[in-house]
Amino acid sequence: MRLTPRDLDLLRFTARHGMVAPEQLARRFFTSTPPALRRLRALEAAGLLVRDRMLVAAPPVVRATPSGTRLAGCNLAPASLDLARIAHNLALVDLSDELLAAHTASAWTTERELRRDRVRAARAGGRWDRQRRVPDGLLRLAGGTRVAVELDLTPKRSARLDLLAGAYAVDRDVDTVWWYLPSEVAVSRMRALVAERGLEHLIEPRLRRIS
Repeated sequence: MRLTPRDLDLLRFTARHGMVAPEQLARRFFTSTPPALRRLRALEAAGLLVRDRMLVAAPPVVRATPSGTRLAGCNLAPASLDLARIAHNLALVDLSDELLAAHTASAWTTERELRRDRVRAARAGGRWDRQRRVPDGLLRLAGGTRVAVELDLTPKRSARLDLLAGAYAVDRDVDTVWWYLPSEVAVSRMRALVAERGLEHLIEPRLRRIS
C-alpha cells in the first residue's frame, strides 16, 4: 500500500492521542465522511489501524497498530484499549482541536507525549516526582505561555481537586491551568477551592458541558 502524506499525518495524530473516533479523523483530515471511512478501511486492511467496537449502537474507536505507530514516527508505544477512558479521550480530542483552532500558531502536547517525555528525562538522570501532575494535555500558545489543560467529565471530590491544585502550585513547567468542568456547580466549587489556596493567578476554572 502506498501511503500519502495525509495517511502519515493521520497515523501520527491517532498514535499521539491513543484512541480517536472515525468522525474526528474525518473532520480533521477529509472534506466529508465517506472518503474518510474508505481510507480508514484501507489503512485497517494494511494492518496500520485497528477499529474496536464495544457496543452495537456505539461508534468504533480507532487506534494505531504497532506497525502504524512505528510509521507515525512519534516514539510512542501503541495505545491499549482502555474502556474506562474512551469517553474522556474522545472529548479531549474535540477540546484540543477547538483550542488549536481558537489560538493561532499554538501547539498541543498530548498526555501520552507528556508521560513519554517525563520517563525519558528520568532515565537521562532527572528526578522522577510521583507527586507531579501530568495534565490531560499541554497547550503552548504562540507567545510561549504553557497552559496545562484539565478536562473533567464528572465532578471530582473536593479532596481530590485540592490535591491536584496543590500539585500545580509547585509545577515550574506550567504557566497557567485551564480547568474544564461539567457544570456551574462544579465550576463554583473549583473557584472557591482555588481562592482558598490563593491560586487565582494560576488556575482558571472553565465551564464545558459534555452532551
